[in-house]
Amino acid sequence: MLVLWQIGRGFLKDIVEETPEPKPHPNTVATLLKILVEKGYVEYTVQGRNNCYEATVSKAEYGRKSAQQLVKGYFEGSAAKLVSQFVSDKKLSLQELEELLQQIRNAKNPKP
Repeated sequence: MLVLWQIGRGFLKDIVEETPEPKPHPNTVATLLKILVEKGYVEYTVQGRNNCYEATVSKAEYGRKSAQQLVKGYFEGSAAKLVSQFVSDKKLSLQELEELLQQIRNAKNPKP
């Protein structure tokens, strides 16, 4: 997905070429593209004998959906449990926690 967002659209060979080292085998990329097409994240148009792929979702939307699946699948649907995990793993600084708290307050009490 990162490569597709970077190049906009491209053929399998273009996607493989833009993938960072170590480059995956083209069959691996083709399989991933097939899965992403099935999930609706990528679409393609047939051009000759090749498919030209393009992302159908933005990076932000993909991130939201991925985060929702993560919370649902691993944290019993609780975003608070996810944040708690980051806190107990010491992956969030005090400043980041304060910023999150401020975002929560702003979302609850939007300013006119």
